[in-house]
Parts: sequence; structure tokens; C-alpha cells
Amino acid sequence: MSELRQDPTTGAFVIIAPERAHRPGAQAAPPVRPAERVPRYDKRCPFCPGNEAQLPGILAETPAKDPPGWAVRVVPNKFAALAPDEPRPAHADGGHTIFPGYGFHEVIIESPHHDADPSTMETEEIAAAVACYQSRFIELSRSPGIEAVIVFRNRGAKSGASLIHPHAQVLALPIVPPKLRALSNWAALRGRETGACPTCAELEREMKLKERIVEESRSFVALVPFAAEHPCEQWLVPKRHHASFGATTEEELADLAGLLARSLKRLKTARGDPPSNFAVESAGPLGADAPYLHWRLRIVPEILNSGGFERSSGMAINPSAPAADAGLLRKSLREEREAKT
Repeated sequence: MSELRQDPTTGAFVIIAPERAHRPGAQAAPPVRPAERVPRYDKRCPFCPGNEAQLPGILAETPAKDPPGWAVRVVPNKFAALAPDEPRPAHADGGHTIFPGYGFHEVIIESPHHDADPSTMETEEIAAAVACYQSRFIELSRSPGIEAVIVFRNRGAKSGASLIHPHAQVLALPIVPPKLRALSNWAALRGRETGACPTCAELEREMKLKERIVEESRSFVALVPFAAEHPCEQWLVPKRHHASFGATTEEELADLAGLLARSLKRLKTARGDPPSNFAVESAGPLGADAPYLHWRLRIVPEILNSGGFERSSGMAINPSAPAADAGLLRKSLREEREAKT
């Protein structure tokens, strides 16, 4: 039986229709990328050590004791969507308003190793990458005219990744994107009506029900949301209420790093290593103190192909039951651990 579900944290509606999973080809697993086919070093890869001449520059590095001397590196995106020119006002052109393409577009190279993957990195490696996500988020949030900073990661060609070498990206914009603005507006509206953060309220409900909780760590909860838009979608939500990723403490970041690695590993094991994206959904510099907004990290596997309905309506049809997906994700890592003992 299909259901229309409304996300309590955003107001968006989703159609949950598990019967659609029985369509021909609907459950076809994506091909697994064999790890042995990815070399440790690729001389053609601009992100590999020794190939610095292929980079447009180096903005920051996290030092490491072992060669090549860095653990995480930040570089400008060679094919940037926005450019850090001097901010200029919008202007009219034939009745249309045009905003200059001011902003910042950076790449966070998460490891010097071409074959590394966040789901299998050592704890200190993924922790260094997550700490770098935050440091760039904070640094770019302080730039003049910046209203939103998006940290995101694409994995696999279908998800938008153009290079195998492990990397994330950061885009700092002079506007608040529509999705973040809608999330912020909904949180403010619900907060004024109820006196509570809608994400905090939803987290409390989910922790009582336990149906969609995948894992609870010291500072975060990994869950499949009630109105998930995608099969095996996961949210990593901080238990402590705060609007901005920039306000996360060092201890919380370390906890997040481990949970992120396990969540990505669960997805890989449960769904055959599908292409995926994850992104930090957070208030920007102007909304860092928003009383009812609650940041999160959202992991979205690229299992479905969007059709005409999704594109025309802005609504997703999820052919997977969120509670069943949470059970699948819990089971996947548990069975892998048991197989190793």
C-alpha cells in the first residue's frame, strides 16, 4: 500500500510505494567497482602526489609524518562553477536579473592514495578529511558576500564524479540555494508554531520508535528518514542542537568521522556499492544562530532514475520502505563483522 509522507523537518512530500520495487529491473544491483583495479598511484591523476604541475594551486594542507608529507590537501577547482572575483551587484539585462558568478569552488583531496575510499580509510585518515571539511566551511563562510557554503561528495560517474581519486568539494555562494532556504523557512515556521526545533522533535520520535535508527553513536544518530526520497538514504544527525556545521566540536567531528565511514560501508555492503552523494545541509554564516534550524549530513545513493513525474512535480517516489531499509543497513554491517570473526 503506497503512502504520501511529509518530512517533518522540511515539509516536503514523498510517495512511499514499495510495490513499485517489483517492476522489471527495479531491483537490479549496480555493478561493484573491484578495488584491485584501482592503482595506488596514477601518473595521469592531478590529485596524486608528484603530479602537482597539473593542479591550479594548493590552498591548504593537513600535514602527515609519512611521505608525501600531507594527509589532506585543498586545491581550487580547475573547472570552477564560481570565481572569487570582487563581489559586484546584480544588473538587469533585457528585463532579466543577472547576478555575477562570484563565489568559491574548491576540491578537498581526502588522501594521497589514488585507491583510498572513505568507507575503508583508517580512523585518523577519515577524521582528518572531516576536520578539513569543517575548516573550509568556516573559512569560506567568513568571505565577503558569502551566504551559503555547501560541502559535498560525489562517488561514481552516475553521481557526478569525474575522477576516481577520493575527493570532496566545497562551493561557497553569494545566495542561499532554494533547498536550504526552504529548509530554513520551514524550520522557522514550525519552530514559531511549536516552540521546538522540528529536527530535534523528529529525532526524539525516531529514537523512541527505533524502527528507522541504523546506529546511535556518542554524538550522532544515523537513521533512514521517515519520508526518505531514495532507497537506503541515510541522515547523520547531531544529538546536540545547533544550526551550523561550523559549530561542531572537535570531539563531535571525530565521532562523525567514524559514523560516516561505517554508514558508507553499510551502503556499499547492502546495495552493491552504488554511486552516491553526500552533502552537509547547514545554515550559512547569516543563519548560524537560527534557533530552530538543525544541521545534518545526508547520504543519498543513486539507485533510482528520475522520471517525468519527479522532474515535473518536485516530489520523489521511493519504491522502498524506510523501516525495511534501516533493517537492511543494520544487518549488512553486522553480518560482515560476524563473517570476520
